Amino acid sequence: MVLFAVWARRDLGDDDESYFLAGRSLSGPILLVTMAATNFSAFTVYGSSGVSYRGGLSFLPIMAFGTGFMAVSLYLLGKKVRIRSAEHGAMTAPELILGQTGSKEAQFTMATVLILATIPYLALQPRAAGIAVSALFGVEDWVGAVLVTILVVAYTLTGGLKAVVRTDAAQGAIALGLLWLGLAMVISDAGGLESAMNSLADSEEKSWLLSREGGKYTLLVWTSMMLLWLLADPMFPQLFQRLCAADSEEAIGRMATLYPAVAWLAFIPPILIGTLGHLDYPELSRGESDDILPMLIVDAGGEWLGGLVVVAGLAALMSTMDSQLLATGSLFTRDILQSESKDGFGSRQAVIIGLSLLGLMLSLWSNVTILELGMLAFAMYAVIFPSVFIASYSDSLDGRAVIASIVAGELVVLLAIFSPGSFEGWWVRPVGPAMATVVLPSLAAALLALAVGQYAFAPENRRIGELGVDFSIGPHMLGLVAVFVLAQDFWWWEEKGLALGLPIWIWWAVILSVVQTAIMANWTGKEDPR
Repeated sequence: MVLFAVWARRDLGDDDESYFLAGRSLSGPILLVTMAATNFSAFTVYGSSGVSYRGGLSFLPIMAFGTGFMAVSLYLLGKKVRIRSAEHGAMTAPELILGQTGSKEAQFTMATVLILATIPYLALQPRAAGIAVSALFGVEDWVGAVLVTILVVAYTLTGGLKAVVRTDAAQGAIALGLLWLGLAMVISDAGGLESAMNSLADSEEKSWLLSREGGKYTLLVWTSMMLLWLLADPMFPQLFQRLCAADSEEAIGRMATLYPAVAWLAFIPPILIGTLGHLDYPELSRGESDDILPMLIVDAGGEWLGGLVVVAGLAALMSTMDSQLLATGSLFTRDILQSESKDGFGSRQAVIIGLSLLGLMLSLWSNVTILELGMLAFAMYAVIFPSVFIASYSDSLDGRAVIASIVAGELVVLLAIFSPGSFEGWWVRPVGPAMATVVLPSLAAALLALAVGQYAFAPENRRIGELGVDFSIGPHMLGLVAVFVLAQDFWWWEEKGLALGLPIWIWWAVILSVVQTAIMANWTGKEDPR
């Protein structure tokens, strides 16, 4: 990976646009690869396998369909973000807000929240690195966390986004290929997919793993998680940065069309492995369950081959960690410090090193699970989406309304974190997987504050109804809304029947993703490329 960074540096410019955005030159295929590689992180490999161990196969449609459907918001937001960011020379969401509203206060507020939200998610990567290296060499978790952090920081500092994108291609291919190899080994060790699933289905103690009802997800939690991915993912600084770096709307459309297929390919192996873990390790604790994937793969493939497959987890987390460091570094440098490094070892490199150390320390001294760290970050990101989306489409949004929206929404998230009991009686107690349910009240608070703030602060011709945003829904959008509604398939809740070794409701989610892909292909193909 360090050699990749040296290679990437050969045509690296000295300005921030070259370092952080690769000169806004990401085309369709490479945009898809780098989007997928940076989004599918330690949470994908270790978090989702741990969650599926604790909650069963119900987590597969939530993650695979839900993450794939998130491509709709990436497209709707991305095609405007690309244009607006180029107009204002923006490289981050707060800079876009500054360009559209003229408010430095709104820029600073949004940047602060994005940085605070990214730190827990950044801590996921060293945490998972420790798990992987420990499985490979039997050393303490902290050793792997430190070594991988040093490696990632080294090539991120050397080559910027060009190094990150080029390493994404290698890391993504390694992660995906080895994960599927690992799944094949685990399934073979269990006697085949149908045999393994039938063993779970025939067991009174384990059949709940194949049932939506037994998977411990109410309809509210199910829908909330999918909404969380839809709104939070585009606000990841590293994903937003890639929307700014796209070379055309056509590239964003092609990426969004193919994204559901990549999501299914990425999530099937870890979630199936996590569920099958009950056959060999039926009584792991909540914390131990995050280690189920390397445990099973090493058991099935032996120390050498199993260890090779565990490298997939390292590749996945590295492809996210480098992007997080680069994107969060740009937030701190350009939106907080408001400086641009032209030469030498400047503020952007110092910030990247500082953030990596902060994430490393949090990963070493925090006892929360990978899921809990991820949910905290996602909930904070989702609150920002309404402001960024409307600002991307409108020139009339008031910066004070943006501040009010962010503060109101994040206060609800903080209430859920520090006083979950206050939600009892009128909502769901937001703990564990139910943490996702905070997205609805926090989003409602953010939207209400945005509307009230716009009404109170904006001149007469800039009221919320006069922002110039076209909210009309065409046939393609209607079709996509129908797909999302059909994904809330409560009618399968008690269904335990299998087809080709998998529950019927998983095949239903696959079909919906295929329909989504067809709609997106038709929609983006008819848009005028700009």
